[in-house]
Amino acid sequence: MRKSIVSINLNSDQVLQFYKRQKERVRAVADDGTSISLPFDIIARFVTHHGIYGRFEISYGSDGKFKGIRRVG
Repeated sequence: MRKSIVSINLNSDQVLQFYKRQKERVRAVADDGTSISLPFDIIARFVTHHGIYGRFEISYGSDGKFKGIRRVG
């Protein structure tokens, strides 16, 4: 299983754009330089009143499809 570590920093106004459906995907760059585009629904559970801030480990299957996400920092 492949894994990538990304930092996501979205303030509450930026998160609101996803809830209003003005945006659908979150773009981030992994520590190894890989560009990643995630559907907002995958990280929505990490939203606080301040937005989403933190480092996350994203797991992929051998087919490259999303398997899971967890906060690592």
